[in-house]
Amino acid sequence: MGKPYEVERLHGRPIVEGETIRALGIGTDQSRRKKFRGDAMFPMVIRVPDWVPLDQRPDARANYYLYFASHHGPSIHFAWADRVDSPDWAIFNAGDGMANDMGGQGDPVPGRGVFDLDLVDPLTHLDLADGVFLTGHVSSPDVWVDHANQRFIMVLHGKSHSGQKSFVATSKTGLNFNLPEAGGEPGHGIRRFVFAHEIYLRLFEYDSNFYALSTHGHILRPCDPEFLWDAPEGHDPAEALWESSEVSPIAADLEAAGLAGEGIENGLSLRHGSVRVLANGKTLEIFYSRRWDMPERIVRSTADLSVGDWQSWKTSFPPDEILRQEVDWEGDPERDSYVVHDSYVFEDVDGQVYLFYSCKEEDALAVAKLHG
Repeated sequence: MGKPYEVERLHGRPIVEGETIRALGIGTDQSRRKKFRGDAMFPMVIRVPDWVPLDQRPDARANYYLYFASHHGPSIHFAWADRVDSPDWAIFNAGDGMANDMGGQGDPVPGRGVFDLDLVDPLTHLDLADGVFLTGHVSSPDVWVDHANQRFIMVLHGKSHSGQKSFVATSKTGLNFNLPEAGGEPGHGIRRFVFAHEIYLRLFEYDSNFYALSTHGHILRPCDPEFLWDAPEGHDPAEALWESSEVSPIAADLEAAGLAGEGIENGLSLRHGSVRVLANGKTLEIFYSRRWDMPERIVRSTADLSVGDWQSWKTSFPPDEILRQEVDWEGDPERDSYVVHDSYVFEDVDGQVYLFYSCKEEDALAVAKLHG
C-alpha cells in the first residue's frame, strides 16, 4: 500500500471531547445505550458561505461549521470556529438555556444542537407521513450548501417504521433543521418522506449530477434528477427518493481478495466513509475505515467517474493507508479495535486538505492536515 499523503496531526489533542458533550447535558441518555459508544462521532465541516449574514451566525467570527453526533443520541450536535484549523471549537446550543442563543445575534434555537427529536415527542418519535416515522436516535449528519437557493441541506439517519433509513432536512441558516411547529424556520425542517434506504450517506457532485456513498460502499443517485431533495406530487413517502447501485465496488474488491463474503468470519466491510472529487473533475477520493481491520484505520481508494456509468464505477484496490492510532489521546487499540475511524475530508479555499476523524471509541473528534 502506498502513502499518498503525509499526515500532520494538529494540536496534540482532540478538538471536541465526548466528556464536554455530556457535561453540557446533550450527550446520549445512558438508558438509550445498549453498550457504550461515544458522544462525538461522524464529523463533517463546511465553510460558511458569504451569503449568510453575520447576524444569522452563532457569532460574527463563525466562518466554519462542524456538524457531528452521538452514536445513539436524539440530536445533531454543532460547533463553530473562526478558522478550520482552530484548536478551539465552540459548542452551540446545549439546550436548557446553556449556550442556547447566538452570542447575542439572531433567534434562539430550541432543543439541543441543530436538530432535536425530543422537541416533538418526549418518547423521541417523530411522525412524518402515512406510517413513516423517525424514532430512537439520529446521527451521521451530512450537510450540503445549496448556493442557488441559499439554504443548507442536511441528510441524516435514524430508526424508522422499517429499520434504519436516511432522511433529509433543510435550513436557511444551517443552525435549525427542526420542523416549524417545533421551533424551526418557516418553510424548512425535515421532509416527510424517506430519503434513502441506505444510511451514513456522504454526498458528492459529478458532471452536474448528485450522488452519494453509503456505509456499505454502494453509490446512490436521485430516482428523478428533477427531485433531489423534495418529493414529487403523489410520491409514496415510504419509497426512497434516491436509489442505490446494485453492487458496492468496495465490497466487490474485498470479496475478490478473499477478505469478505459468504463463509468468512469477521469479513472486512466499509464502515463509514467520506468523499471528495479532485480538481480534475473526474477522480473520486474515498476515505474510509473497514470493520474488523486489526487495528481499524483510515484508508483511501479512488474511482475514475469518467469510466462507465454510475452502476459500473470501480474503486482502486488495495487501498492506501492514511492514518492509524499512534498517540495516546486517540485511544487504546488494545481495548478498542475501532479507535480511529469516521473520517471527513475537507478542502479549504486555499487548497489545503484536512482530515477530521473520530477517536477514543467515538468519544472525541480530531483533525489532521494532509500534505501531498
